[in-house]
Amino acid sequence: MRTEPLKAALIISTYNWPEALGRVLESALQQTAPPWEIVVADDGSRPETGAVVRTVLGPSPARWCHVRQEDTGFRQSRVRNLGVRHASADLLIFLDHDTLLHPEFVADHVTLSGEGWFVQGKRCFLPPELTRKLLVQGLAPGWWPQPWMTGLGNRKNSVRCAWLGAALGRPKSWETAIRGCNLAVRRADFLRVDGFDELYDGVWGREDSDLAYRLFHSGVRCRNAGFAALQAHLHHPQKKRQGRDALDEELERMQREHRREAVRGYSRMDAEGTVIASSASPGEGDGTRR
Repeated sequence: MRTEPLKAALIISTYNWPEALGRVLESALQQTAPPWEIVVADDGSRPETGAVVRTVLGPSPARWCHVRQEDTGFRQSRVRNLGVRHASADLLIFLDHDTLLHPEFVADHVTLSGEGWFVQGKRCFLPPELTRKLLVQGLAPGWWPQPWMTGLGNRKNSVRCAWLGAALGRPKSWETAIRGCNLAVRRADFLRVDGFDELYDGVWGREDSDLAYRLFHSGVRCRNAGFAALQAHLHHPQKKRQGRDALDEELERMQREHRREAVRGYSRMDAEGTVIASSASPGEGDGTRR
């Protein structure tokens, strides 16, 4: 009996870097296996972001939505949950506005996805010169970086070899190197652990590890997508964590408690969130609504 292909949603979190977001959206439209839907989850950006979303996605045949919450500080967990609220696909692929997608990115995630595990993809880091070029000129054919490029970081993650990635990427019951900028989770598993936890909002980091650890506690494994599901990270100053903070303590507390559900998760979200525009009604908002 034939089964329908797995429907995938790209959920792209963004905040006030419309130039980069525009290129990420371009890479989403260049997929060999287009996503079922694209959701831009906006953590309170200025109107320029809405303009870029409409310019890039508006003329396309893609199914898309731009949803925005208030700018009240860093709220990555909530804005990702907000993106899920406006998605309907079975596979949720989370990424950020600074991670360009390999043309086979969606296809790889769909292929590697399976019942009982989530997929952690890989990324290389673009040098400043190429980042500037792509931001100005756009993604011409063949833009993907070659592994021997000068200044390319994590260069092995620019090499796609799908069969090797599938062979090496056996699901594991625990993984500590988790990155929410390239994470694919079955919707049913996401809801089982009640999504991202807003306890981690306010300060950058740890919300992705918290989600993964709760999935592990629930029996969901992790499949590392070596040589597949690749991203190219645009160059920009990186914020580094300095020592321990309250989020590290909360993550350790969650592990000691063997927590499976978020304390302030998806099911506890309030009604905040405005659809700025969508493929159903692209002129719905003007990019400035609060």
